[in-house]
Amino acid sequence: MKSMTGFGRGDYRDEEVEFSIEIKTINHRFRDFFIKIPKTLNPIEEKIRNTIAQKIARGRIEVFIKYTELGIKNRRIVFNSDLAKNYISVLNQMRHLDSMISDDLSLSLIAKFPDVVIIEEDHDDYEEIWEKIEPILLKTLEEVDASRAREGSDLQKDVLNRCQCILNNTMQIEKKSPDMLQKYREELRERVSTYVDSIEIDEKRLLMEVALMSDKLNIDEELTRLKSHIGRLEGIAIETEPVGRKLDFLIQEVNREINTVGSKANDLAIANIVVDVKSEIEKIREQIQNIE
Repeated sequence: MKSMTGFGRGDYRDEEVEFSIEIKTINHRFRDFFIKIPKTLNPIEEKIRNTIAQKIARGRIEVFIKYTELGIKNRRIVFNSDLAKNYISVLNQMRHLDSMISDDLSLSLIAKFPDVVIIEEDHDDYEEIWEKIEPILLKTLEEVDASRAREGSDLQKDVLNRCQCILNNTMQIEKKSPDMLQKYREELRERVSTYVDSIEIDEKRLLMEVALMSDKLNIDEELTRLKSHIGRLEGIAIETEPVGRKLDFLIQEVNREINTVGSKANDLAIANIVVDVKSEIEKIREQIQNIE
């Protein structure tokens, strides 16, 4: 079991490039990417996305990459001599238009004109860039995975403890459930006696009424399913693959069964236990929201 909350960071630097990778994950119903990278890395964004998808199955994944090229790699200065000659020719023509025009034609002036001197960038070798980024990305993902596993271990312990608590409460309900019919029979006899003191109670009629009520009060099937669901939930909780959605579905079934028990059981002690079970179920449900 792993949490959907994690963080990892990786850094790299050589003579040519320097970059850092940060990955933060938080809970989300599905796998959702938010990737912020410089335009230089746009051609390899799909590779970044696919690599992360192989490691993380669920959650919001925020990726931040800072990338800087060092030195003058892939850059060259280009002098457009033909354009410079045209600028000079036009300036000379302008100089002879009027004697008031000062002669300030200089190298620095010509170099400032648009497109006389430009910096061209060669096409980046994206395979070479990816070869540097991939191992750092994988290392960062290992950190994310480790942090998710640590928190997942804590979540697993909490879920298993609460499952045991629900199971213990279920067994208490199971012990008390046979007494419900006896209590109902006694209460029914007392109510009848209150209204018909001088009339002998028809035991057959009383037994028939108790028999009819026994079907309504019987919670054996619900308790059996409840224990089965809890056992299945405990089994899923120790699996290594992503289990968040399985647990979410199963805890709904647990909640449905305990609701049925609560509605059928005509007993104050059982009703109090049902409240305790619902409290534990709600706490498990909250934890499940952060499980991958």
